[in-house]
Amino acid sequence: MLFADACIACIAQWVSETDVQQLVCTILRHFEFESYVFVVMVRDGTRDHYRYLLGCDPGLCYRYFQNKWYAIDPFIDYALRNTSPVLTADVPNKSAGQKRMRQDAEANGFRNGIAVPAHGNSSALVGVLYFGTNAGPEHARRSLDKHRNLMRALALEMLEWWNARLCTNSMMEFNLDRHDIDLLCEARDRSISEEVAAKLGLSATCVEKRYERLKHKLGVPNKRSAVEKAIELGLITPAA
Repeated sequence: MLFADACIACIAQWVSETDVQQLVCTILRHFEFESYVFVVMVRDGTRDHYRYLLGCDPGLCYRYFQNKWYAIDPFIDYALRNTSPVLTADVPNKSAGQKRMRQDAEANGFRNGIAVPAHGNSSALVGVLYFGTNAGPEHARRSLDKHRNLMRALALEMLEWWNARLCTNSMMEFNLDRHDIDLLCEARDRSISEEVAAKLGLSATCVEKRYERLKHKLGVPNKRSAVEKAIELGLITPAA
């Protein structure tokens, strides 16, 4: 248990997605599972944005995207309403589409498993970590009873790592700095440039010029589109 705890604590230190995937696979073996998928969902009030970290058959994920199963995934739905880990066998199907999704998963490393929700500091940021095994249901139940707290810690560390990585990569890609992020937060919370100027201690003209540069960097036509893109990129969180 101390080994797994130490590995979980190391996640925040890694930059490479490959390194994190390898570390998670090591922890996965400690939990006695063979496969995992980690899903991050960002909700901006208009549409949901999904990010994935995979430790399973790539073909399973390809079919998941092709069939748009993310829109009906029962475990994402569970994670939106709950915080406790759950045996996948205890989450019922509510539609034929969910049944097909789970049949495909069961045939590809997720015969039984556990879904672990993770919630960020905003209600708009939600993650769910799936552990999968081809072993029987009692195997998954024993592992959950034994490692529940560590599983929750792992899911939360992965959510925080992914959110920080997404923000850092997006800032580098679009050549943004902290002043740009402040402007995006203000555009999210205040629609009038004069209000933003008063908050930041700048003139309204200066604020408008900065917004023009920011829109150019992000390749969007207006401030609202800039805010929407920033939320999708993980640069800012949606309004509370």
